[in-house]
Amino acid sequence: MKGIRRRERTTITLRFRSFDKYEDNLREASRWRLAIKCLVTKLPVPKNLMSPSHGNLDALLGACPGENRKLLVLINPKSGPGRGREVFQKRIHPVLSEAERPYDIHITKCSNYAREFVRTKDIYQWNGLLTVGGDGIVFEVVNGLFQRPDWEKALNELPLGVIPCGSGNGLAKSIAYSKQEPYDYNPLLVSALSVVKCKKAPMDIVRIETRSKILFSFLSVGWGLLSDIDIESERLRAIGGQRFTIWSVARLIGLRTYKGKISYLPCDKVLPVEVVGNGKVCHTDCTSDGKITHSRSYGDELDRYGNIVESKSFHDACDDNTNELDLPLNGYRDDEVITENITLETEIEGRQRLDSFYSATSAKSTYFSTGSVSSYHSIDDDDIREPDAENITTSQVMYGPSSTLPALTAQLPDSWVQDQGEFIMVHAAYQSHLGQDYFFAPRAKLADGIIWLLIVKAGITRANLLQFLLGLSTGTHVNCSGVDMIPVKAFRIEPAEGVSGHLTVDGEEVDYGPLQAEIFPSLATVMTP
Repeated sequence: MKGIRRRERTTITLRFRSFDKYEDNLREASRWRLAIKCLVTKLPVPKNLMSPSHGNLDALLGACPGENRKLLVLINPKSGPGRGREVFQKRIHPVLSEAERPYDIHITKCSNYAREFVRTKDIYQWNGLLTVGGDGIVFEVVNGLFQRPDWEKALNELPLGVIPCGSGNGLAKSIAYSKQEPYDYNPLLVSALSVVKCKKAPMDIVRIETRSKILFSFLSVGWGLLSDIDIESERLRAIGGQRFTIWSVARLIGLRTYKGKISYLPCDKVLPVEVVGNGKVCHTDCTSDGKITHSRSYGDELDRYGNIVESKSFHDACDDNTNELDLPLNGYRDDEVITENITLETEIEGRQRLDSFYSATSAKSTYFSTGSVSSYHSIDDDDIREPDAENITTSQVMYGPSSTLPALTAQLPDSWVQDQGEFIMVHAAYQSHLGQDYFFAPRAKLADGIIWLLIVKAGITRANLLQFLLGLSTGTHVNCSGVDMIPVKAFRIEPAEGVSGHLTVDGEEVDYGPLQAEIFPSLATVMTP
């Protein structure tokens, strides 16, 4: 597999024995630890703490980024194949442990449990919200935050992290794609690194209005074919993401059409952008009304890199230094190994300190190893008062930014484009991926203020529709005849009366009927690798 980007794990043990007293060696080791962790997270190193004259050990230990407060980890044990708890314990915990990121775990007990939890708890005792599951639990957390009066503070101070364990993992893949991370080789590792690096990025949020409720969305809104596949394949949830492929075939055979009206507010101008990542370059041209009329993709094959190497804890690694955790040197191949020895020395009181390994006067050595000082606490379900599963409701006040659109029943301004007729599907996305293998909006970014509205009208041939479905994995579906991809700021869907169907928001079904949406740029924050 020559040329494939991989992440490799390297264990380096630093030994400090330059001083006679153990406490002095510990302080020196603490300075190194602080400096290294600041450099890894690209934060400024506090120079006042680096001075040899600074002797406050507690200040050195407490200054490390990411250790002041714990992460809140919300695990959906039933996501996808139902292995969320096991995946976290075996694959994610070792990474968090070695990075010294303490956390509290809560296991969801029922639908909307995570939503009620973040709505009612003092979430500021944590420094981030990490969801383990699919896009469904992220949807719950996002809407729970918007049910808080302090929603704006919560979104600003608590970045969202995602560990993909569900059937649909669109947000996790979109975050990795935005940073050109090799996600497909090891999705869990890439997502775990997003958590430990302490880096974050803004993300757009879309306000959704239906007849009965207000919702906030981070991923997509769908009506028609893809929504039918998503909802009706729930009975196959146990097989994971393959359920979408199987149900796509079923829906292609029994094709449905939906009558209604689509209205949208086009973006003023969309700059031509090249999408680069995973070997793809996508060029697009827009007409005066904003529709993408042509798209072509090069290097369409997504890299499939084989089996995933399971991560190990630090203590396991100490027993066998050759074991891989598969952590990176980004951009380096397996054969690009740095072998030079690097000597790092400091000076104190005008004399160079003796090399650690040759200082015979020290009575004790200090070893600084990852995972040595952090404490980890997993909260058991019965240890604290948590939301009562039988009394959870979503009928709470929804806060968030005020709408700038006319009322759902009001007439739209002349600046809106309206299209009435019969449709196979209408799907709006604001992330690049709707799932690991659904490269839906190749030009979408985490925070570009654009909704990518895809419209497929009735009359498209089954052959073209099959080409469309096959092209979803590579982004070439926008090149299919009969498919329009339109960058918009807002849109309204009005299904015809007397016809049933499925409307979805972030993969969750909502009441079938009129729906309108508008985008609010950079409203939330996500953890990034």
